[in-house]
Amino acid sequence: MDLLKDERQKATPSGPTLQNTVFGWIVSGRVPNSTNSEPCSLVHVCSTAEIKEQLTRFWELETGRTASSNSVEETTCEQFFKETTVRDENGRFVVVLPKKEYVISKLGDSMATALKRFMGLERRFAANPDLKTLYSQFIHEYQTLGHMKEVIDDTATGKTFYSPHHAGLKPDSTTTKLRVVFDGSCRTSTGISLNDGLMVGPVVQEDLLSITLRFRIHRFAIVADIAKMYRMVRVQATDQPLQWILWRDSIEEPIRTFELTTVMYGTASAPYLATKCLQSLAEEREETHPDAAKVLKQDFYVDDMLSGVDDVKDGRKLIQQLVELLQSAGFLLRKWNSNSKELLQNVPEQLRDDRSILELDSSSSTIKTLGLVWEPSTDSFRFTTPTWNSAAVITKRIVLSDVSRLFDPLGLVGPVIIQAKIFIQELWKQECSWDEPLLPELQEYWQEYRRNLAGSASLFLGGLDYLATL
Repeated sequence: MDLLKDERQKATPSGPTLQNTVFGWIVSGRVPNSTNSEPCSLVHVCSTAEIKEQLTRFWELETGRTASSNSVEETTCEQFFKETTVRDENGRFVVVLPKKEYVISKLGDSMATALKRFMGLERRFAANPDLKTLYSQFIHEYQTLGHMKEVIDDTATGKTFYSPHHAGLKPDSTTTKLRVVFDGSCRTSTGISLNDGLMVGPVVQEDLLSITLRFRIHRFAIVADIAKMYRMVRVQATDQPLQWILWRDSIEEPIRTFELTTVMYGTASAPYLATKCLQSLAEEREETHPDAAKVLKQDFYVDDMLSGVDDVKDGRKLIQQLVELLQSAGFLLRKWNSNSKELLQNVPEQLRDDRSILELDSSSSTIKTLGLVWEPSTDSFRFTTPTWNSAAVITKRIVLSDVSRLFDPLGLVGPVIIQAKIFIQELWKQECSWDEPLLPELQEYWQEYRRNLAGSASLFLGGLDYLATL
């Protein structure tokens, strides 16, 4: 790539030279110095993009408006989505990948790495036939649903990207035990990955804490999620060569190239594209489906819905509106759950959460919602105590392992979690080694913390549950 342009100027015969480049003007050359006869060189590089962004934010602050705090890239991504996204004949959203063309043009060879990773995956299949079965089922479903198609001519011109893929296991899922995750961050031969060349886009949904707090103020709670949300959004055919993968059903077959036709897990822009489609759908149908559009805008976190109503009649109407609204764009709401049996009567049985609908009145019936455990029968949140390390002697390594199992996405039990972090700090102050048994009083403290964790966390979660009784 040529960095220098043709424009060149010289202020004085003995002074430095002004040279125009692809990055802007630079000054270089000899600088006269009266105290030193040796020539000096001076080079100064300035990025005006960052200055422009800072100045823009400065004026936004001065206006006193609650203007968008999106970065330049996020603003560009929003405008690009608006200009390029369409709906197909079935109502599904069709998006163009928000690319940084100057980066995409630098993509190198990606097939060699993808092939190496695939061969490693096949060796894993040989050692674990059950994994191979689940993986194959997922890939075949991808192909059957039209979310993937074989590439007949893989010598097509233009930029392509072969994405390595691996298994994402979720044993406690009631629908998909295994999901294939694609690695859009894998670097090509030039050191550039697909994700390097994609704009991320801003967060367009409300924050998780606000959604959860609103969820607790309703008399009747309703939860659901969108099935295969990313895969319900199509990608324009011109961008599909950036979503190639390698696959074969058995080692006796030749390795084939496939092309993903929908938004691909593991790419930097995927979360934005999918959630932005939901927001756009809500804006389009505000007049025809006002209640559902409001919920779609405010009560969805990625593909999970946490909402509710104060009247059963209103709840049935809302559920009907939501189903119609999302179906119009090819999205399917499933895993419905509520603390009211009446609200679920009109929901097809196969779309209800099968872990709780049969045991809704049982105290053992719980479902996970965005990292929290919600018990529909009592309409209350619970904190799940992790499985602790069973070692008889507690060391610093075991304590750190225990703390890493504490999952509190909203910070609702922060006062309890912070005690564990303070304890770790204390171990560092005492310069305990990783595998040295802790002092008896420290071991006793940690055992006591384990025993009281669930009860202490419930005290703080009780504040959320109290909102549901007001």
